[in-house]
Amino acid sequence: MRDWKSILLCATMLTAFLCPADHACAEVGIDEHLGQTIPPDITLLDEEGRMVSTGDIINGPTIFSLVYLGCRKMCPLLLRGEAEVISGLEQKPGQGYNLVSVSFDENDTPEDARKARGIYVEAAGLAPESDWKFLTGNKESIDRLTEALGFRFERTGDGFSHVAALIVVSPKARIVRYIYGIKFLPFDIRMALAEAERETVGLSAKGALLYCFRYDPEGKRYVFNILKVTGTVTILSAIILFAYLVRSSRKRREEQGGDADE
Repeated sequence: MRDWKSILLCATMLTAFLCPADHACAEVGIDEHLGQTIPPDITLLDEEGRMVSTGDIINGPTIFSLVYLGCRKMCPLLLRGEAEVISGLEQKPGQGYNLVSVSFDENDTPEDARKARGIYVEAAGLAPESDWKFLTGNKESIDRLTEALGFRFERTGDGFSHVAALIVVSPKARIVRYIYGIKFLPFDIRMALAEAERETVGLSAKGALLYCFRYDPEGKRYVFNILKVTGTVTILSAIILFAYLVRSSRKRREEQGGDADE
């Protein structure tokens, strides 16, 4: 974990699984709204300043990423990770699915979105540029969209605290999967798009990860719960060993009984 990108990846994944009941982290995280639908009348602006609605945008399986265009840390890593995985897929955006990035900073402009689109479309090797949409909006529209997606962020100084994730939506605007992190596997993207096409809601990864991490009130962060995990592994190993010994003992008795009969 010496690589700082790996550390940032772990940090954002931990933040993504914060429980809303924890007051110290209630403003940042993701509440998975799997199976819920996005309202079709949320209005945003495209890179040319034209008004578009979520009903217009979501006309097929759609991969959303939520970023802010003035970000210099996590957002560029997320978008480059997205560009990298998309460049490796046989099926490109515009060929059965949509790729949409939305800024949650109401101060970002269509011009900012146009510049960002040029950078990441080139990184993904896409053509035309319109295959990856970068959208901006006012605070009301941003709040409606982020609330529908379960995305919670907080302004901190001249930036924001937030998590990194891709959110996959079906043609009927139903949220089917959250994919956390800044590096993505082609298989996960293909699977999520297939689920979206079938209107099938995927499974949440929250439960398993929450089991593995605990909240540190002093550091105000989530840390790996090594005692719980190693305890669980120890118990499971003991059960497996016990079952093996019982089975081996039974097998020896059966073999000895067979020899005695002869």
